Amino acid sequence: MKKYLLSTLALAGLIFVTGAAQAKERHDDNWLNMSDAYAIAQAGYGFGYKDYKENAVMALGMGYHLNQYLHSDLTVGWRNWGKIKAEGKSADTWSIPALLNVYVSMPVFDKMSVYGMGGLGMSYNKVKNTSLTKGDSKTSFAWTVGAGVDYRLNDCWSLDLGYRFADLGEGRSKLKDGSERFKKDIKSHDILLSARYYF
Repeated sequence: MKKYLLSTLALAGLIFVTGAAQAKERHDDNWLNMSDAYAIAQAGYGFGYKDYKENAVMALGMGYHLNQYLHSDLTVGWRNWGKIKAEGKSADTWSIPALLNVYVSMPVFDKMSVYGMGGLGMSYNKVKNTSLTKGDSKTSFAWTVGAGVDYRLNDCWSLDLGYRFADLGEGRSKLKDGSERFKKDIKSHDILLSARYYF
């Protein structure tokens, strides 16, 4: 787990150092008509994948535009309503993922762009008790990939509608008598609406 955390921190440092250098060299008229830094709020719905069922998706974070085609943000999220199948039962699950996300954008119209993205980080996953099983918690390596469309509303706001595939690691539980343990992958297909406010 330490190597994943160190890799994520190294990637974050590289991105922001590169962004600062490029910002100094930029000679256009601020292509976004916005500042480089932004706050982001996300809300959406996860449809689950295999043993992990539907869930609500929310996140808050801060980000930075490195140039016209590349931006990055750090988000901390909350996933509730999720369920994991274990021993014929569905156990309630919630997660707190922290992700460093990188977006590669391509303008298609004056105020619209399409993008692909990827993210790395960690997720704290909690599985609750059922009548047969005892839940447990685990902090796991997490990652996400996706794509979407971003639309600039004005000089301060933009909206983003996107798809994500999220892998948040494992959820763990065991039979209450301790005779058997279960590990289930927490993966989900998500639809997210994101709002960015540029400072």
